[in-house]
Amino acid sequence: RGETNCSLGLAELAHDTEWVVAARRAHMRAAERTGLGADEHLASGDGGAFSWSQTDDEVEVRVRGAPTGKGASKRVTVAYGRGSSLTVSYDGAPPVVSIAPLFAPVLPDECAWTLDGGEVVVTMPKADARPWAALTLPGA
Repeated sequence: RGETNCSLGLAELAHDTEWVVAARRAHMRAAERTGLGADEHLASGDGGAFSWSQTDDEVEVRVRGAPTGKGASKRVTVAYGRGSSLTVSYDGAPPVVSIAPLFAPVLPDECAWTLDGGEVVVTMPKADARPWAALTLPGA
């Protein structure tokens, strides 16, 4: 089909270059043609103690086994490791979830969490609005 391999400079790999933006649009059109919703084509998963999903702008991690009842939120500790990791623990015990490094940085000052039916729901805005292939950086 006239496809060729070529070498790209680092600047040409930026998420906002013309070819990357065009590829993202083409991918979104293909997802819509196959009946996938706006976010259904984005990676998500289940890690046993947690599940995760994403939009282009943020990642949501739902950690199971959270305390319930009065004062439950005081028993939860959530840390974002300067935007490179996520750690969730209950009652000062070792972490229930420790994810490091994250696939890409998040904005720790804008991260938030809440309790929802026995789960800690952590919302982390991405530093760069782009899809993640996984929750953790492979090979790290």
